[in-house]
Amino acid sequence: MTTYDAIIIGAGHNGLITAGYLARAGKKVLVVEARDVVGGACTSEELIPGATWSSCAFIASLLRPEIIAELELERYGLEMYQTEANEVSIFGDGSHLFMWKDMDRTLKEIEKFSKRDAQAFLDFGLRVKKFASILTPFLLSPAPSRSQVLAAFEAAGAEDLFNEMVLLSTKDLLDRYFDSEHIKGLFTFFGMISVWGGPSTPGTGYVYGHHSVGEFKGTLGQWGFVKGGMGGITQALARSAQAHGAEIRLSSPVRQVVLTKGQATGVQLVSGETLSARTVISNPDPQRSMLELLPPGAVDAKLTAKLQNYDARGSMARIHLLIDELPDYVGFTAGEFGPQHQAQAILGASIENFELAWEAQRRGEIPDDFVIEAVIQSTHDDTLAPAGKHTMTLGVQQLPFELAGTDWDSIREEWADRVLEVLFRYAPNLRHHILERVIITPKDLERDYGLTGGNIFHGAMFFDQLFNNRPTPELADYRTTVGNYYLCGSGTHPGGGVMGANGHNAAKVVIADLNGTPAPTATRVGPAPKAGVIDRAMETVMDTKAGKKLGYTVASTPALRKVVKFAARSDSSRNSPR
Repeated sequence: MTTYDAIIIGAGHNGLITAGYLARAGKKVLVVEARDVVGGACTSEELIPGATWSSCAFIASLLRPEIIAELELERYGLEMYQTEANEVSIFGDGSHLFMWKDMDRTLKEIEKFSKRDAQAFLDFGLRVKKFASILTPFLLSPAPSRSQVLAAFEAAGAEDLFNEMVLLSTKDLLDRYFDSEHIKGLFTFFGMISVWGGPSTPGTGYVYGHHSVGEFKGTLGQWGFVKGGMGGITQALARSAQAHGAEIRLSSPVRQVVLTKGQATGVQLVSGETLSARTVISNPDPQRSMLELLPPGAVDAKLTAKLQNYDARGSMARIHLLIDELPDYVGFTAGEFGPQHQAQAILGASIENFELAWEAQRRGEIPDDFVIEAVIQSTHDDTLAPAGKHTMTLGVQQLPFELAGTDWDSIREEWADRVLEVLFRYAPNLRHHILERVIITPKDLERDYGLTGGNIFHGAMFFDQLFNNRPTPELADYRTTVGNYYLCGSGTHPGGGVMGANGHNAAKVVIADLNGTPAPTATRVGPAPKAGVIDRAMETVMDTKAGKKLGYTVASTPALRKVVKFAARSDSSRNSPR
């Protein structure tokens, strides 16, 4: 019987990243995946014959550039790109707000609602950039203590930034910078992703902040798409790992991790086949990994209680539509193709809608109105749909997993009908142009994609479940309390989203343990990190009234776009030859 150095349970993006690094370190690796496709929640699927959707995740921004480079993902087929408009928020009165790839165009858009908020947007962007510069060194590192993270902010003289972006609610955070309810409503969306809470819930500021550390090809705060859908990421990861010797077996669900004298020595598949390995690494969420995949009694009562109390509340759902006419959104010229069809559209993003959704979520009910995110990737990727048709994805956040008096299987069609009625308020023509639909409820996320509680982050992203407390102190270094058994999924540091840092960090620990060498340690806080010349100059200038005015003039001038883009680049990418 073949004995592997590592068997990885689950071919989600973190599992595949772990496999890639282990294979490149010369280890014999097997990935076993329950489904018939790699990717987990980062996948492309032909949900309706002839048309393909990103089933769950559909925007690319968090995937660490270091991983893209080290695993040579572009060499193995990854193709990422942007549209001119990142986002458009469309309101019930027909007004709309674009967030463009170019800063000057975005500032002009915000000016339509508030000139003061346009200046504040620039100030806020610099604050977010500083937050990212302090937090980013911790991402590709074993979990630091929460006190270490706070010390890093203190060393940088940014304790107030820690309070804003980690401890505050999204509402309190945005109220400090902006006046316009339209603008605050749009930005609130990023703090409501897969949360059990609303805009006023303390800690949702970090959900916003977590997404702010993302970048697209070196530019912070931007995002894009993957050719062929998000499965383009995991397909490239799979090819990269396989090219270095890793094996991947699909349709191979694991029944249980095999233990010998308390140590993980392999896995038993549902088919009855047993596979042997020196180590076993689990990509599923912490509760599934520790309480379902291990034999009874393998986890002591104290840790079992902690895992049972681990907060995995907060879910979302998707409706995938095949349409034969693009939406005529209110406020736009009917029948005219435009950037509103290529950007991520957010419909009805008001703070009140988010608050009402939280009240309904808390009661286990469906709200009367919905904030809807909508993406039509086929408008800029013709590989996804037949000629004359388009793939449209709708997303709704802040949904309860447990429903009062019913369940998701019973109300799935009714719920989808209600969401579509809201959609028709913003795009009335679509009522007669939806050919087919596929619904993915919170229950489907758990049942079909292995996400406990339908939580796409493998657990809430609040401060009590971050850094060396993610998922619990006993499991925070990717090792578990069972010998030779590791975690690599989004329930570990640094959290959820298609970032890949979890898989990278877990792989480094496993490689060190297999080799008998010291494992990596958490990033240590030294002197306050020195900003680059440009960043120091920007901070100094923008601290003065005249400097703010000059900065706004530069940022809002189309002729100076190259200067602004360079200033917006992440610290690591500034010195990169790429």
